[in-house]
This record gives sequence, C-alpha cells and structure tokens, in this order.
Amino acid sequence: MTILSSICGRRHWMAAGIAAMAWAFAGCDLGAKGDGQIRVSTDPPGATITCNGALADASPTTVARLPVGTYLIVAEKTGYLPARRSVSILEGARVSVDLKLDPASALVLVDSKPQGTDVRVDGAFRGRTPFFLTDLPQGTHRFAFSGAGFLPRETEEIFADRIPRKVFAELPSNAGRLFVRSTPTGAVVRLNGVERGKTPAEIVGAPSGENTVEIIMEGYRPFAEKIVIQAQETKEVVGVLVAVPTTLKVVSLPPGARVYVDDQFRGEAPVTLTDLPPGTHRVRAELGGFETAARSVALLQQSAVVEEFRLLKNSGKIVIVSDPPGAKVFLNGEEKGVTAAPETGLLSLPFEIDLLPPGTYQVQLQRAGYMHTPKPVTVAPNAVVDLHEKMVRRYVPDMRVRMKLKDGGEIIREGMVLRKLPDGTVDLQLETGTIMTILSKDILAIEPLKPGPPR
Repeated sequence: MTILSSICGRRHWMAAGIAAMAWAFAGCDLGAKGDGQIRVSTDPPGATITCNGALADASPTTVARLPVGTYLIVAEKTGYLPARRSVSILEGARVSVDLKLDPASALVLVDSKPQGTDVRVDGAFRGRTPFFLTDLPQGTHRFAFSGAGFLPRETEEIFADRIPRKVFAELPSNAGRLFVRSTPTGAVVRLNGVERGKTPAEIVGAPSGENTVEIIMEGYRPFAEKIVIQAQETKEVVGVLVAVPTTLKVVSLPPGARVYVDDQFRGEAPVTLTDLPPGTHRVRAELGGFETAARSVALLQQSAVVEEFRLLKNSGKIVIVSDPPGAKVFLNGEEKGVTAAPETGLLSLPFEIDLLPPGTYQVQLQRAGYMHTPKPVTVAPNAVVDLHEKMVRRYVPDMRVRMKLKDGGEIIREGMVLRKLPDGTVDLQLETGTIMTILSKDILAIEPLKPGPPR
C-alpha cells in the first residue's frame, strides 16, 4: 500500500492505471458506465481509503463512476482504529461519507519495586503502582517513577500496537545509614524528633539531606547535631554528654524570706544554690510577720529541685488616720513615717504599719504646734487596729490685730489666727481660749508677732 501511494504521488498516469485495475477487480470499476459518486472525508484527514478492498486516494477523496450497488468504505491511519461504513447508491447518486477515526490505544501494565510509587506519564499523574492503562495513545511516552525515600527513575517507551506491554522500574533507596554513639551509653536517640532507640544505635533508612540528631539522658544536658546524609551514605555521630549539676532553687510566698540550709544562711528567696552535695538537707525560710517554715529536701545526683515555701502570716497591722495630717508617727519610740495629706479634707490618708508581731505597742504622733497623748495599742495575729487620732493645737500667739471702734478709736487684740476667710474676716483665738471673729470692715491692720515660748 505504501509503494502504490508513493507511485501515485509521483506519476498520476501510473496511479490511474493501477487504481483502474484495482477497482475493476474489486467491483469498483473506474471505467464502468455508472455515474454514482461517494465523497469520503475523515477526522483526522489523510487516512488511507479502500472501497470494497480496492485502494483509493488518501482522504478527503471522491470515488466516482460507480454503478448502482452497495460498497464497503474502510478508512485506516497509523495510530488510529480503522473505521468502516457500508454505503448503497442509486443510479447517478452522490453520497457523502464522514468517518471519525478513534485513536488506537496501547495496553500497558505499570509496576515498580517497591510498589506504591507515584507514576507520571508525559508529566501527568496516572496512579500508583501497580496499575493497568487501556487509554494510552500509541506512540512515544515518558514514564516518571517517584516515591518518598527513593531516587526517581524515568524511562521512555514506544507503543505501536495493541499487544499488552509491561513497563517496570526499580527505584533505589535515597536513604543512608547512621551510627549514633554516646558517652555514657544508654542515651535516647531522636532523629528529626522521632525516637529511634538508645545508644549505641544503628539507624537504617536515614533520610537523605539535612537531619537533626538528638541524644538525651536524664541528668545530662541534651546533645544535638545537624548532619547531612547522601543517598547510600553511612555516617556516624558521637555525643559526649555533660552532666547537669545538682541545683536547689528556693522560692517563698511572699518573696524575700531569709533562706537557711543546714542552719547556714544562703540568701533571700528566690535563691538558687548549685554547690550542694547529693543527700538530704534541712531548709528553713524566715520572714518577719510570718511563721517560720522548714522541711527536709532530698537532692539526687545531677538533679534540679525547686522548693516553694508558702509562709503563713502571724502578725497584725495598725492603721492610723491623723487630724490634722502631716504628723510624724512613732511606734515604741521609733519613727515610722509621716501621715500624708489628701487633696481635700482635714484628715490624713491612712498610714499603715504592717507585719507587727502580736503584743502591745505605744503609738505617738508629733507635729509642730500640736499635742498628742501616747496611746497603747494591742495587736493580735491577723488583726487590724484602726486609730483615728485628733491632735490638740498648742496656744501660740502669732498675730496682732488692730481694730477700729465706733467712736473712732482703736483697740488691739493678740492671739492665734485659726482661719482667714476670702473676704478678710479673721477667726482669732485669744489666750483665754475664746475664739473671736473679726469682720474685715473692722480691721485696721494685722501684724505678725515674733514667736515666743509655747504656753
């Protein structure tokens, strides 16, 4: 068929002669006296056309001069399944025949070692081995095999018929081998966060690329190392573990307690001790206003222990409000501070003396120009004593007021100014204790007196 097509393409007269002989032999006689025609088109074009077995031109083509009868039209093309159509024509009829050729597919069994690997054919994912392909067009195709932990493999295959074929690939492992040792032995080995045994350990199938090896043992600092392993490579990691020193951390609530270990003062909580030998130690925490707490603590070799002391309060509190504010506060003769003045008001803000052991205390307030009588106070555990102390002002004349009389004369009064109003009116305390209110319209002058001894 190829020779006839070639000759037909080079010499039209020779092709016509050969075609006439073929048609005459097969019943499609080009020289017959019929005038029927069959127009043959194919999808795709270029298919070889035969009529009742006789060769015609490649599609699209017209078979002419056909007498009345029935004809079998067959279209064939490499890579496609043949298409057939039986056509009956009448005298002088012109018939069109359109034939669609379906691609001819190969039959392929795809397998690998190991099975379960991904397979892409011409770049498109087709499945995981093993599987069977029945829709692969005939021709050249590239198979790519890949799987986690294995090196990829590719192969190119040519399929020219429907005979079942097998495409197989063996993927070599892309992992390496890793030996892990430690001093001391018996440490836990982790590879990329996954536990893989204890040292000495042999890890088969270590992933290629960068890996993180961890060696862990209680009482020792963790060892970690990053290592790059190539496919089929063997490497070794050796870790020398450093012992963790024995430590004792003592904390207290509230903080600041004095810490004693085996009756030796070691600091104020929180405090961390790193020089204690293994064994049992007596630990004591002391803080003013709280009960002393003590306990025995066992320290193991290369251990880290945290001991917390929650101290119980066994003290009381005194809260003082003074009138007026600004008074110094003394407790058993020891100055504790000064009562603070508020933004408004005549009373001070509360002044607290906390963490007082149970017992009796003497409270005294002092402020220039005022007197206060010391007061004994009894403090009980976890109790609060509230004191509202009003101080008595000493009589100290500080002003001389000149006033006019109704008859035009004047009079002088000396005393202690208690208050001066915005309009100029003055409240003046006299030596007798009498408070005299002097209106501003009656005041000629106010003159300060030099301070003298208290009265």
